[in-house]
Amino acid sequence: MPRKDLYVYPKKVSYRKHTGMVAWLLHRITGVILGLYLIFHILGKAGVAEWFTSITANAGVRAVVFLTFIYHAFNGFRIVLIDFGNGAEKGVFAKQFMVVIFLVIVVFIIGAIPIFS
Repeated sequence: MPRKDLYVYPKKVSYRKHTGMVAWLLHRITGVILGLYLIFHILGKAGVAEWFTSITANAGVRAVVFLTFIYHAFNGFRIVLIDFGNGAEKGVFAKQFMVVIFLVIVVFIIGAIPIFS
């Protein structure tokens, strides 16, 4: 006979989708993209992966790399503020994430002008 004082978990555990989880997932994805870009960039400059330098000559690819970089940077700064500041208070995550998205859009629009010109 099973013990009655133990909590029984449901068979299907579902996760709530909230802004903190979306920010975490996007931070991991952009980190992997930037890590791969860095590796292939070094190999491309060394002459091992010359195909990569021809791909990154495209303005669209440079814009995507720039977008992933600025999102990763601003979200990393948000994480530092959460860890070392008062950012871990309840209800602040969504506001911080929206500020990060706003800053990413503004910096991307201003910074993408040299990419496309």
